[in-house]
Amino acid sequence: MSHRKALTGIVASLLLSACNEQPSMDSDYLAATEAWRTEREARLTEPHGWLSLAGLHPLATGITTIGSGADVDVRLPGGPASWGVLEFDGEALRLTDGDARVAVDRGDAEPPELAWRSGAQGAAVAADDILVQILDRGDRPHLRVRDPNAPSRRDFVGLTWFEVDPSWAIDATFEPHPEGTTLRIADVTGNVSAQPNPGAVSFRRDGETHRLQAVQSSPDARMWFIFSDGTSGRESYGLGRFLYFDPPENGSVKLDFNQAYNPPCAFNPHTTCPLPPPDNRLTLPIRAGEMSYTGPVGLQPESVTLED
Repeated sequence: MSHRKALTGIVASLLLSACNEQPSMDSDYLAATEAWRTEREARLTEPHGWLSLAGLHPLATGITTIGSGADVDVRLPGGPASWGVLEFDGEALRLTDGDARVAVDRGDAEPPELAWRSGAQGAAVAADDILVQILDRGDRPHLRVRDPNAPSRRDFVGLTWFEVDPSWAIDATFEPHPEGTTLRIADVTGNVSAQPNPGAVSFRRDGETHRLQAVQSSPDARMWFIFSDGTSGRESYGLGRFLYFDPPENGSVKLDFNQAYNPPCAFNPHTTCPLPPPDNRLTLPIRAGEMSYTGPVGLQPESVTLED
């Protein structure tokens, strides 16, 4: 009997030891994931982060007046009544008659032009807390307005997430494409552009192989996916999510879907978010990462068409 008690005690001790070791590994992963999520929300809620978007205005050829006054072409949420006059001749863009309170960062452009073409650092114009960035969208300059007091930032209710699940940190295979390969990506405004497509990633889940096409903004940037899955429009945002990953090593990459997150259009309508290409629309339900936003929302799936 004493031997049986001793054996029982040893087994119990071993089980307890195993139980004590496993949480320590899982708790490290959980802590790292929670830290990443905290940082994600902090970036999102910065004064001029994505929640601060307060307008997106295309510029017509000719003269456009901007400011906070009632008699301007593009009305801004703050700053002087007249910020100045934007002159666009179809190629060059200039700001004239600017108020002394308006600061201009011309980016890569030589004065007096304002940079706006893709590939250049677009100009920025600011007064008080209002920031206006000049972007190239559809081969046409647009004004993106950021206001720290925008309703989407002021009324933000916080992010919600699927429960952290280490099984969604997946070892995957990277399949490189020939140099110069591109992928057609549509955005929520209906524009379609060719994005660098350095390769595809395949992974196994639930006994099946799934494949996603990666995009990359520049050769030294991280690769990422725009994808939708079986939870999209139900538990997660209907127009898909983003996931970044580190460069491949020996043909392998780590995909951590616990870090999948919503694009800016989930929170704000003043965006030009890319949409998942056909190859990246999975039927597999990925219950990991960021869920649908429960506060005041931006663009909804029924208002946008996913082009093939």
